[in-house]
Amino acid sequence: MPPLLRRLGIGLWSVGLALLLALVLGGLYAADRALRQADEQEASIAAVQTAAQLQSYIAVQTQALNAFHALHMDPATVRQPATRERFDALVEVLFDRLPGFRRVWLTDSAGVIIQEVTLDSTMAPLPSGIDVDSASTLQLAEIVARARETGQPQLSPPGRLRSGERGVLLVDPHYHEGRFLGYVGGAVSLEPMIRAVVPRSRRAMVRIVPERGIGAGSGAVVFGSLDSARARTVVRQSEMALVPGAAWRVEVAYVGRRRGVRVTLWALGLTAAMALVVGLLQERRQAVRTAERSRELEHLSTELLRANKAKSEFLANVSHELRTPLNAIVGFVDLLKDGVYGELNARQSGPVDRIAVSANHLRHLVDQVLDLGKIAAGRIEVHAEPVALRPFVFDVASEVEPLITEKGLTLSLAVGASLPRVRTDPGLLRQILVNLLGNAVKYTNEGSIAVRARLVGAPAEYGRGRPGTRAESGVFSARAPRPDGIWIALQVVDTGVGIAPANHARVFEEFEQVDAGPRGDSINRGTGLGLTISRRLARLLGGEIALESELGKGSTFTLWLPVNPADLPADGGVRTPTGSVPAVRAG
Repeated sequence: MPPLLRRLGIGLWSVGLALLLALVLGGLYAADRALRQADEQEASIAAVQTAAQLQSYIAVQTQALNAFHALHMDPATVRQPATRERFDALVEVLFDRLPGFRRVWLTDSAGVIIQEVTLDSTMAPLPSGIDVDSASTLQLAEIVARARETGQPQLSPPGRLRSGERGVLLVDPHYHEGRFLGYVGGAVSLEPMIRAVVPRSRRAMVRIVPERGIGAGSGAVVFGSLDSARARTVVRQSEMALVPGAAWRVEVAYVGRRRGVRVTLWALGLTAAMALVVGLLQERRQAVRTAERSRELEHLSTELLRANKAKSEFLANVSHELRTPLNAIVGFVDLLKDGVYGELNARQSGPVDRIAVSANHLRHLVDQVLDLGKIAAGRIEVHAEPVALRPFVFDVASEVEPLITEKGLTLSLAVGASLPRVRTDPGLLRQILVNLLGNAVKYTNEGSIAVRARLVGAPAEYGRGRPGTRAESGVFSARAPRPDGIWIALQVVDTGVGIAPANHARVFEEFEQVDAGPRGDSINRGTGLGLTISRRLARLLGGEIALESELGKGSTFTLWLPVNPADLPADGGVRTPTGSVPAVRAG
């Protein structure tokens, strides 16, 4: 011990205790600062995340409005009833992309509303002939003036909509080759937008206010209040969200959850070593939570990019695939009206045929897109009834037989008359079979197409004396979705080009096609939705669709349909079925 310390009566234990207390205080200070920084980081993440989700949400709404620009492409017919039908069709196709819209409207180049639809049953339709250039609701006149001047979408400051709820107006101008064609706009409710973008954490209080653009500096608040946070010590962060024609500031007041821990650490100063350990452990836990939050944010950013890409691809497909046949229909109808082909005579047969082809193709594309939207929204109802497969399959096959004969293919049907009835929706089942047979005809240039059915999983006694009810060993290799059920496996087999194993999952994805061909050949190219819709319909019926294929060796699509055990005959299959089970061939 140094002499000075002995004279002062200070022992080594006191020195050690002082050093330990100093270390504890230093550790407490370091832990306190680290926790404070962690709170600031979490608040910053919350602000950045909210601003990014706000920008993405409004961008999706703007892109949805952009799809309506196709209706401006023919100003001569923009007021015709056909435009109303296309307007309503687009609204139905894009319904899932317009979650916050309460009203969507379309104007001509003079700013007069010519088409309008309300997506909220509580809102009354707008009076006809409204000129948006002079409207005063939510500063609409200023918004459209700026939109026309800049050529960019514009967003109004928040206010009250005609329905009484708070919302904003979104206006998107349409220019084509330097010529102004009109506006597409809508009323967006703030309630679904706030639910989608504001974090649900109880420790984060959020306020969104206009910072730049129309309505900035007026004191208007888009959402939230931070008044309750003024009496408490909280971490505050802000981030700018760029919205059409303006900028909104996202302010976050974040209440740290570690305040009680810090007070406890200081109160337990006599137990310095333990307090130090607790602080270090708490800091480590916070570091892990921060790392997890960062990973979640990265995952969220990836998902947002993927969703934005899927949205863009969806809108691109809709606009492209609808525009080509629509332009063909409108163009040839105009030629007929102008008398280019004269009175009704033989010269009109060619244009009329082309109109019919384009119209049928357009109807097929629209039906597929609408079916996919209805399935995703859960709006397709299944009306099950007993169906005898043999006459049903023969009837469906007769619909596609002309296409098979035209290509010089052979069609064979092997569906046993003794197969039990299945309880299913005949309309949905017909759509699945037509899609599978049409797909087989499309990709088979020579050879044959076969449709065959087998009963799988039935009790052994049921197959006795019933030809065609059970699969022969070594011939039928497909596996049932669940081994504990009774199934009918309905297969469509072709000798076409085949599908590589790496693409088996891809062909069932939306808008995916293998070797789809040039986009300009839209009639032969299709949309890549047929197999997607078929698989989803099969799952609605309680079944599944499986694929077995190799390149150059054809493809086998197996539709599995569940069989109710009560539909199996009680005699165990002893009776001899009436009729034969021949292979029916065409071509």
